[in-house]
Amino acid sequence: MRTYFHLFVVLVLATLSRAEVRVWEGKLTLPTYEEGMPDPNPAFDQFASNRFNYPYTLRDNLTSHRVNHDWRAIYIENEYLKCSVLPDLGGHLYTCLDKISGQSMFYANPSIKKAAVGYRGAWAAFGIEFNFPVSHNWVSMSPVNFAFHRNADGSASVIVGNVDRVYGMEWTVELMLRPQSTLLEQRVTLNNRSDVRHRFYWWNNAAAAVSDDSRIVYPMRFAASHGFTEVRPWPVGDDGNDLSVIRNHTHGAVSYFSHGSRENFMGVWNPATRTGTVHFAEYEDLPAKKIWSWGVDPEGMDWRKALSDDESGYVEIQAGLFRNQETYAFMEPRQTIHFSEYWMPVREIGGISRATLAGVLSLTRHDTNLIVGFNANHAFPGATVSILNGNKRLFSETVDLSPQHAWIHELPLLDAPVKYTLEIRDAQGALLIRQKEGEYDWDPESEIHVGPQSSYRIPDEEKRTCDDWIQFGQEYELNGRILRALEIYKDALRRFPGTFGATKSAGRLAAGLLRFEEAKNFLESAHARNTADAEISYYLGIAYDGLGETRKAQTAYEEAQRFSSFRAAAALRLGELLAREGNLTESERHLSLAVREASNDPRALEELVAVKFATGKMEEGKTLARQGITLFPLSYLLREELGDPDLKQLANDSTRVLNLAAQYMRLGLYKRALDVLSREYPPAQTDQSEPGELSAGSHPLIAYFRGYCRERLGQSATADYKLASQLSTSYVFPSTAEELTVLRGGLRANPEDAAAH
Repeated sequence: MRTYFHLFVVLVLATLSRAEVRVWEGKLTLPTYEEGMPDPNPAFDQFASNRFNYPYTLRDNLTSHRVNHDWRAIYIENEYLKCSVLPDLGGHLYTCLDKISGQSMFYANPSIKKAAVGYRGAWAAFGIEFNFPVSHNWVSMSPVNFAFHRNADGSASVIVGNVDRVYGMEWTVELMLRPQSTLLEQRVTLNNRSDVRHRFYWWNNAAAAVSDDSRIVYPMRFAASHGFTEVRPWPVGDDGNDLSVIRNHTHGAVSYFSHGSRENFMGVWNPATRTGTVHFAEYEDLPAKKIWSWGVDPEGMDWRKALSDDESGYVEIQAGLFRNQETYAFMEPRQTIHFSEYWMPVREIGGISRATLAGVLSLTRHDTNLIVGFNANHAFPGATVSILNGNKRLFSETVDLSPQHAWIHELPLLDAPVKYTLEIRDAQGALLIRQKEGEYDWDPESEIHVGPQSSYRIPDEEKRTCDDWIQFGQEYELNGRILRALEIYKDALRRFPGTFGATKSAGRLAAGLLRFEEAKNFLESAHARNTADAEISYYLGIAYDGLGETRKAQTAYEEAQRFSSFRAAAALRLGELLAREGNLTESERHLSLAVREASNDPRALEELVAVKFATGKMEEGKTLARQGITLFPLSYLLREELGDPDLKQLANDSTRVLNLAAQYMRLGLYKRALDVLSREYPPAQTDQSEPGELSAGSHPLIAYFRGYCRERLGQSATADYKLASQLSTSYVFPSTAEELTVLRGGLRANPEDAAAH
């Protein structure tokens, strides 16, 4: 019998050594609550009382009609984990099954039940939600772009991402599994594809199923409220209530941010199933941690009913770039931010005391014993596990650690007051993980002020300095109220005429709002006072460019390009301007500079590839495009240049078609744009498109774009403009510079069209 057992082990190990990760597209059938048509009138910023969505619709027409729905799902699986991603529901990771324990790491809500929680209304609770540049972001329940592939090292990846319609910024998340590993790696890339700065934040929002006895394990002694208005001890406050245990959430929702801790991990432990979920990210990359719970009071239980059919409970494990969700920052054009997050399952070890990429460790006390446990994320043959009292080794064992089995050991407590240490090293002696009971990388308590927190308050109008006015306007910018911010900068100039900072701020913001004449007036005044300010020169170039003052725009961009802070952004705009002027050789030179200066910027690489093809450098273009598609697998333009356009994905969102055509138009490649706009697309799939989305064949902006491109090519645009004027404009919301230019062209050709629409 023992011989058969050993043979079985050998076969299993041989299978694991050859293991590769699978990835494929399939279907996932989920009961789903249907929506009615969205509001056809998204609020403009100046009329919005809460959140700014234009050109997105509000999705508040929710129903109680429940149907079984087949969703597209991308599955990725290795020996230990099987995960599913739903590209048509915001790219959420739906769930990730730990095949060893049989439990999901994330909340697998058995139905997609929507409530008016999200930025645009409709929102549902399940899996992992990716939030950029705003919370419960504009496409949280919408189809996003996606790709999947096997990697040369045997791993596999699913990539999801989106370019938002409000700011034109892009996020991508690559979810990766490697052979023989229980780590789910989440590679995040945030990029400002647009020409001007925009506000942003990043919060990763993962739902984990809980029961009343589940424990929140965050390595912190203090927690901060929203807005950093108050700091309290964690987990036990002045009321003696331990908020780390779910059953104690009896006084409303629990929503706190970690404060005064530099630790890299956090998680949730479920005693009932002896399993848990841990998040890990380097503190220097992703410092902020938040816990969210609806609570178990009557209101919290009502939310369980509203968001699920089985009244199941969950909490949200959230990680972010900034200290809380009221904090936004500005992302400059051509700027890219990269970081990685990791998820790992926990099982059988009794809790969570520390996690590294090697695994999860637990130290707990029971009666007179110390119970230590470790879940390895990879195999570590010949590892040494030690229990220490100071420098004294109380226990040591050499063991083959692997994900299949938890390592657990009990040690009698010889000296109860002593804090014991667990240490694990690999066969070469490298430290994998080490934890002393209760000790973490915390700020000293003397540096933490508990209770209400003070913050700077901008004085009343009559007492404000010019700096106060500028800060006041910036706060409105950071909260998405950019039209109000512009008025505040103008107010500052009325009170402090000619002030440099307010003039520059007003000009930059006016340029971003496509108010080019207004921007020109402000920025020329600021430029006269400081000709070496790269930001002024860059935005002045945008204003001149928008007004058709090409020579002045070129000079302004050249000034900005001399400074590293705006070199990539100015070089890209110069490349586009020169290409439109027909000077493709100089365009290529400047676009090459943009790529060198911002190698992680997809737009710069895409446009360089397009220009290389346009100048007949076919092999160079193909080589660069193939290299680029490995870096930017969601790039529609690179696929277009390689002769492999994703017609189905383009057909499902006419904005993708318009964005692709606009990119060619910025380079003066009107024939390439016309090709994109003129071809037949397959029918759009309802559940793979935004609610209310028009198909490419019936979208008036696509017809207007075709007419404009024909005009630029010296062809007749009459038929396209006539068709465009006859098509329905329901759910059509122009917002980009290219759309403004095209519509002005359409009106010049057919002035009566204004009355028709």
